Formats: sequence, C-alpha cells, structure tokens
Amino acid sequence: MQTVEEHNHVQSPNLGNRLEDMAHLTWQEALQGEGTILRLSNPDDEILKAVQQRFELDELHIKDIRNPNHPPHFTRLENGALHIILRFPLEHPDAEGEGEQRSTSISILADSRMCALIWPLERHHSIAKGELAGLDVDECVCKIIHILVNRLLHRVYEMRDDMDEFEDECLADVGNADLNRLLDMRKDIAALTRMALSSATAIEMLMLDPAYAGNVRLADAHEHMHRAATLAESKAEHALNVMQAVQSLLSQRLNDVMKFLAVITVVLTPMGVIAGIFGMNFVHMEVLNYPSGFAISIWGMLLFGSALAIYFKIRKWW
Repeated sequence: MQTVEEHNHVQSPNLGNRLEDMAHLTWQEALQGEGTILRLSNPDDEILKAVQQRFELDELHIKDIRNPNHPPHFTRLENGALHIILRFPLEHPDAEGEGEQRSTSISILADSRMCALIWPLERHHSIAKGELAGLDVDECVCKIIHILVNRLLHRVYEMRDDMDEFEDECLADVGNADLNRLLDMRKDIAALTRMALSSATAIEMLMLDPAYAGNVRLADAHEHMHRAATLAESKAEHALNVMQAVQSLLSQRLNDVMKFLAVITVVLTPMGVIAGIFGMNFVHMEVLNYPSGFAISIWGMLLFGSALAIYFKIRKWW
C-alpha cells in the first residue's frame, strides 16, 4: 500500500528508507547508511551537493540530474558507482496543451551501499514501500527499472486501446472525424516509441555490466521496453493509415458530390437554353402564337433533361 508521504511530493519531496524493512530515514541518514534507498524530487542545492560528495560525481553529472529532458544514458563511474538516466511518461500529466511536459528523465545512482532515485522536478511516479522491501541495492535498482518499464508498457496498451476505439469512430463517420485529435494521439504514441527505444538502449548497456549481467528482472524489463516500442511504433503506423483512409473516403465523398452537381448542371442546361430563347425580348415570335406553345416548351425541357440523365446513367457517369 502506498503511504501518504509517497503521494504528497510537495510536503515530503525526499524519502529515505532502509531497504531491509523500508523504515523511514532522513536523507542524511540514507546517504550515510548501508543498504538504503533515497528518493528525491526537485532536490535543492544542499541535497545535491551531499549526493555529489556521496557518489563522487562531477558537475556534468549534477547538470544531467537536473535536466528533466535529458536522454537516456548509462555510466559506470571510476569509483564503481553507476548512473543511469531513463525517460518515462508522466503518470498523471496536469496539462494537455501543446508543448507542455509529458515525460521526464529519472536518474538512478547506486553503489554497493545505497541507491538514489532522483526526479529533477516533481515526483511523477509513486513506488510502494512493499515493492522494494527486503531487496539488496542491485536488486532494488532492477526492481525500480522493472516497475517503471511495466508502467510505460501499460501506458502503451492504454493508448493503443483508446486509439483503436477512436479510429473506429472516425471510420464509422468520416464526415465528423476529428483528424487533429487522431494526429495528436499519433504524436503521443510515436513519442513513446522514441522514449522506449532510447531507454532500452541504456538498459541494455546496464545488462552488459558484470554486476547486472544475467539479472532476470532486468532482462524482463528490457524485453518489455522493446515490446512497448514495437507496439507503439506499429500503432503509430496504423494511425497514419487510418488518417489516409479517412482522407481518401472524404475525397471520394467530395468527388461524388461534385459529380452529382455536374450531372445536375448538365441536365438543367437545355432547360436554361430553351427558357432563355423564349425569354428573348422580340416583338414577333411565331411560336408564341400557338395555344400549346408553353406546354411544348416545358415538355421539350423535360425531354432533353431526361435524355441526358439516361445517357449519363448508361455510361455509368453517375
């Protein structure tokens, strides 16, 4: 069960625990202890300075930790500590506007004594204490990665189902299809593809490290990341095909409308010609002297119009 402090990142942005039983520690105790984990969100300069000293980081690594848009990366430091950066979508993005943040980088620092999980801004991914209790540091790193990867894969499944439903609506009524929304959904799932592929590369580099080689949980996370990338890429391609199909159907519908209007125009043309002739302002028009002249002109209009309509139908022009 997730605790209140895990949900409230504003009041408790720094969570320190002993891995053995996940007992609460201050961030100072977590940094100085053995078998501990420290979860930081939007850390201030004091905490980052302590982390820097604890893991012997240079300024470049601190700059990478602060960057919420940093691409996935893996580094094994000279002192034996590791620094891996992964990217994941926000679990509960607040903003839906274009250009708003929809993903964030997450830094994981670890050595033989402790693990630090750092969000450069707010904590966007909650991890229950029970999921990490009783693990050693290496298994803790793998479990964190596995949890986050599975949530990304779940996000891909959710987006795929939403897009399937929306695509069916678009194809069922192409006249009211919201292609802009479908395009936005395609952009989102394509972003997940790039995110999953780049993070999978960083995880693969971690798997080559002797300390993590052969770890089953890490291998499973790597496979899930590639599955997420494959599903997202396939869905993005399918969405593009649906958009093209909708546009083709709209074009076909427009062609049918234009064809119908063209046929109506041609059918009405003889009527307009005859009406124009009889509407000319001449003093003497012999045909007007016939008692049935008006009826003849009307029937002539209908005859010519019907003949043209039948001819177009025979030629399958409409």
